[in-house]
Amino acid sequence: MKNKIIYGLGVDIIEVERIKSVIDKYQGFLSRVFTEKEIKYCESKKNPVIKCICYAQKFAAKEAVAKSLGVGFGKNLSFHEIAVMNLNSGKPVILISGRAEKYCDEKSICEVEVSLSGTKDYAVAFSVALLKEI
Repeated sequence: MKNKIIYGLGVDIIEVERIKSVIDKYQGFLSRVFTEKEIKYCESKKNPVIKCICYAQKFAAKEAVAKSLGVGFGKNLSFHEIAVMNLNSGKPVILISGRAEKYCDEKSICEVEVSLSGTKDYAVAFSVALLKEI
C-alpha cells in the first residue's frame, strides 16, 4: 500500500440558527449553495431541526473543503463544485467538479475526506485534502 500526503486541512463551524435564518429569508439560497441531490437528501429529513442541522453540516463541509484546498469561493470556486453526498451508511463523501476538479488535478490532489458533526445549535466539519500516492 502506498502512502498519501496531506495537502491541506480545513475546519468550519457554523450556528445552525444562522443557516435556518438565511434559508427562511432568502428564497434562492438553497439552490445557489446546494446541489439538487444535497437538497433532496436534507429535505428527506422529517424533523425540521434535523433538516436544518443537515443543511448546516453540508454548508460547513463546503467551507472546510475549500480551506483544505487552499482556495476561496468566488473567482476560483463555486459552492456547486463541492458536493457533499452520503453513502448508504450515512458516511459523507465529497464530489469535486468544474474548476475545483481542474484545480485538484493541477495540484495532484486525488481525494478529499470530510467528517461532520452537529447539535441543535452548531454544525462542524473537518476536511483533509490528500495528494496522489507516492
